[in-house]
Order: sequence, then C-alpha cells, then structure tokens
Amino acid sequence: MFTDAPGRAAGSVVGLVAWAALLGVATARYARGERRGWRATTIGLAGLVAAGDVGLTAIHLKAGVGGLRPIVSGVLGILALVLALAPTLPSARGEGE
Repeated sequence: MFTDAPGRAAGSVVGLVAWAALLGVATARYARGERRGWRATTIGLAGLVAAGDVGLTAIHLKAGVGGLRPIVSGVLGILALVLALAPTLPSARGEGE
C-alpha cells in the first residue's frame, strides 16, 4: 500500500496513531485519575479523531466507495468526542448542582 498509494497509507497511519494516542491518554486518565491538562488533551485528541473520521466518511460517500467501514468510522469518531465531553457536560439528572 505504501508503494501504490503513499498518501493514503500515510493518512491511515496518522489516523491509527491518533486513535492509539486517544486510547493511551484515556487509559492513563482512568488509571491515574484526573490530573491537570489531561481533560483538555483528551478532548483535543477526540476532536482530532472525530474530524478526521468524519472527513474520511464524507470523502468516501462523495466518491461512492468504501461501503460500511467509513460510515462506522465516522460514527465512532463522533462517539469518542461525545464520551470525551461527557464529564464536562451538565448532568441530565440534576446531579452536581
């Protein structure tokens, strides 16, 4: 893939690194508890992953290729962002007031 489509391969590697970084930060945040700057890092990485995945989905849908995988990728990217933002959003049950 790196010889046939190097740009596409590099994009795949960057996307995988972004997902791995998000997993690492979220895991460290869970294991070590809330520390200064970790929430912003988690939200930033989740936003980057979501933007990349939604962009990938849009490109594949416009080209009419890819099938279900790019759509699942976009949904998972948005879900990652929502989960990263969840602790910062007010509770629907009125807790914390």
